[in-house]
Amino acid sequence: MHPPSGRKSHGALWSIIYIDLMTQIMAFFVIVWAAEKGVKLVQTKAIGTGVGMGDQTVRMVDLPGDVLFASGQTTLAPDGKDALGKLFGDPSSGVLSFDQGGLATRKLVIHGHTDDVGDKDKNFALGYQRAWAVYQEIRRHSNELPGHVVLCTHADNTAAERLRADEPPDALAQARAKNRRITIEDLVVAEQPR
Repeated sequence: MHPPSGRKSHGALWSIIYIDLMTQIMAFFVIVWAAEKGVKLVQTKAIGTGVGMGDQTVRMVDLPGDVLFASGQTTLAPDGKDALGKLFGDPSSGVLSFDQGGLATRKLVIHGHTDDVGDKDKNFALGYQRAWAVYQEIRRHSNELPGHVVLCTHADNTAAERLRADEPPDALAQARAKNRRITIEDLVVAEQPR
């Protein structure tokens, strides 16, 4: 039976409220999982481009450059492979489970960063190659990953630690090592209505 003319159905409103609620519950459980696993959470602001709750960064993990790559290199160090294995190698953790029940899609955004040594254009390529190397290592743990990953390069444009010209050489080397990092962002993207 159709509602009398002049009255609108509440079905559309109910579905929006339900989708928002389910997305918030999912985000809550991802945060609880991260806290249980001891992952360092980095607070980020919501992107706000989706439907309902929008696209949100649920967590970001910074993997230190001195563990992952030597200066100018794209080959993962053994310690870097071990760190990625601990983060992504346990299938029961659900970290590489991308099914969100049709309400949202999870994406892993892998950001490659470099230090300030060398040509800026080459550092953009180097940042991408490092993100690619991390993707290939994580890919060993999930067949779903190719449909749920984005690779980015920043070169040295988003430094974790700013360099000062008056720093002693040891402090400068440590700051550059911190900037040679990979950031993995867990992004929840709301499904667009069809």
